[in-house]
Amino acid sequence: MMHFTVALADLQKALQKVLPAIPTKSTIPVLEHVHTTLSGSELTFTATDQEITISLSIPVAGEADGKVLIPARQFHDLIKELGSAGTVTVKVGGNELIEVRTPHGAYEMKGLDADEFPSIPPFPEAQTAVLKQEDMQRMAAKVVFAVSTEEYRPSMTGVFFQFNGTGATAVATDGFRLSRVNVTAPESAPFPTDLEVIIPARAVDLLKKVDGDVTMDVSRTHARFSVGTLTITTRIIDEKYPPYQNVIPSDNDKTLTVNQREVLSAIKRVSLFANANTRHVKFKIGSAELSVHSEDEDSGGKGTETIPCEFTHDAFEVGFNYRFLEEAIKNITTDDDPDLNVRMTFSSPIRAVLITPGSGGDSLLMLVMPVKI
Repeated sequence: MMHFTVALADLQKALQKVLPAIPTKSTIPVLEHVHTTLSGSELTFTATDQEITISLSIPVAGEADGKVLIPARQFHDLIKELGSAGTVTVKVGGNELIEVRTPHGAYEMKGLDADEFPSIPPFPEAQTAVLKQEDMQRMAAKVVFAVSTEEYRPSMTGVFFQFNGTGATAVATDGFRLSRVNVTAPESAPFPTDLEVIIPARAVDLLKKVDGDVTMDVSRTHARFSVGTLTITTRIIDEKYPPYQNVIPSDNDKTLTVNQREVLSAIKRVSLFANANTRHVKFKIGSAELSVHSEDEDSGGKGTETIPCEFTHDAFEVGFNYRFLEEAIKNITTDDDPDLNVRMTFSSPIRAVLITPGSGGDSLLMLVMPVKI
């Protein structure tokens, strides 16, 4: 019915990539299986939880074509434990009995009839954008942390992608912070001129580690991301995204420049003394020194650190939820600024703070709302 031999390393990688679409516990048992098809020397895995579908093909030494549903987690766990050296042979006999053989062992598991798997709907007419690997990774990795988890605001539980021919923007916000990344289209392959879509955070999360350029197709109801033989298809969030541009201040006149590693370390240590519920830290900013302070009136603990900085204004105080601040600052890497400098601009202690790489440019912009202290 089906018979192939495959390199363990290839099989492990493939299963790891499709596993995120397998629900941990489903009321539909068939979804806990990976749909497996062999055609010639091409083995294709498909997994779905009916929100996200992941499909991937790998080369194998095929003996007999066929298809079957394999219990996903049991198969994945076994293959993981077999190590990554050598090959494994898989045979499927009558009654969907799956036999896995290595030079040292034989394992059997019960599969299901492949026809029980939900049919994957064809992908309708779509608008297409091709994103370079590093652009896709950047757009996913640098914004997804700011997505809202509040189900009652569905539009904000995804990442908003906007394409305008020469460039594209990815934005996420939860109302307390925001992150925006801009990328430029390659001259040889301009983006669609007027495409806007909200992609669920779970799907965007899977795009942080793509290993090649990505073709993104968007229909009225779904988006599909293709990289080589891997495709990730997701429902889109059919809502209107809030007008996020309105919250980005243009009149922040006080500029603080500080080293990313120094400020991050200070926040991490000082925040150990913050109140567990409010998570407040306070910045006292002078022209050449920044004091990071936190205290918990309930326990009586407090911590303060002082680090060097540059500040273009008179002394200024502002408070933050340290977790929001930390997640934003840690997002600035040597890709954004080789010297790892962070620029923060303020207008008043209660208005949005902008955080950008010290080297300037508008490719990465983040915003955090301060808190009253």
